[in-house]
Amino acid sequence: MDPIEKYSTHSVNRAQNLMERRRMWIGLSVLVIGASVGLLMARRKSANPKIAKAATWRQVLIQKRGTIEAEVLLDKLQQRYEELYDTRPHYDHPALRKHLEQNILPGLALYQVLQAEKADQTAALAEVEQLLHASAERSGLRHTTAALKYLPEPFRLFRPMVHAAMHLSYPPAGWEMEWVENSAQRVAFNIQRCFYLNTLTAYGAPELTRLFCQMDDVVYEALPPSIKWERTGTLARGYAACDFCYRHIA
Repeated sequence: MDPIEKYSTHSVNRAQNLMERRRMWIGLSVLVIGASVGLLMARRKSANPKIAKAATWRQVLIQKRGTIEAEVLLDKLQQRYEELYDTRPHYDHPALRKHLEQNILPGLALYQVLQAEKADQTAALAEVEQLLHASAERSGLRHTTAALKYLPEPFRLFRPMVHAAMHLSYPPAGWEMEWVENSAQRVAFNIQRCFYLNTLTAYGAPELTRLFCQMDDVVYEALPPSIKWERTGTLARGYAACDFCYRHIA
């Protein structure tokens, strides 16, 4: 090889190696920076937890109270939620943590703030009911339930969905469940111990539980006509069990 050509080839290879090293260091730097930012965001998120349903509640409250009054109430709600969050019990099961942090504590904080504002339990419960109803209407579960109507045989898919959801999201650590039937005609089970009722009772607000029960009615009213949702009573209303029943209508 000609010495000049050999030198040129060596220079090009050296330059390419330098560029590869620079790309490597830049990539590593980006990864380190990204990881650092992620950790900071995670710490900030855990230090300042947000209410998952805040956007929906904001829309409803603005329509009802106006922007200024709604934002004042939401600030009080966020503050009370953070206080409850900081002193919350800790559970090993992720489903229990999710129920507590995303559903129970936000609802409890809202109820307590409204009680302090109105000094009227009935009025506070009525407004909480309105906001929980709005949350259920816009929930992913209701959208999934409503989408079943586009399937040729909705109950065939709905049946394993219910079984899987109850197994994964309602563990024995929080709920005592008795399966009554799981057939092509009917899915039915009774809940004899409820994490929501027990938790809210411990917080001194068992009356709030029935409003969470009503969210089931809002979600399942979106079922297609071939699936009928039935329930005669709940623990929160003084019954011995919450009886869940989904019936296949031919």
